[in-house]
Amino acid sequence: MGLFSWLFGRDEESSTKSLNITNGPGTYDVDVVGESHYQGALESICGGRSEDNQRLEVEAFLAPESDNPYDSEAVRIEIQDQTVGHLDRETARSFREKMTEFGLTGAAAKCSAIIVGGWDRGDGDRGHFGVKLDLPTA
Repeated sequence: MGLFSWLFGRDEESSTKSLNITNGPGTYDVDVVGESHYQGALESICGGRSEDNQRLEVEAFLAPESDNPYDSEAVRIEIQDQTVGHLDRETARSFREKMTEFGLTGAAAKCSAIIVGGWDRGDGDRGHFGVKLDLPTA
């Protein structure tokens, strides 16, 4: 599946090389992995937990993380300047290949995202936060 076999929109407002991915289908089908390590950051971004399930629309940044000790091809996901997880290995490699094709090796990208979960209904009924990205899949 060619997750990044589409065109990127350039972020004209930024002075650094970055891409603004604006052609997502609005389905938020790409899950971020490793959020369990960043629950504090996600809770902070959402303004705490609530009784109901969160569904907060945000802007996410995808940043190559070549110095990641577990995977030199990793892509870190940041929201409000806080790391909240990573792309899975297959998607990270596809993303980095497309960035290289566009001559933007090492550049960041941004896209729409939602933070979901994060409820606390008491008596141990507490949900983890998760992040879903709105990225094209075809």
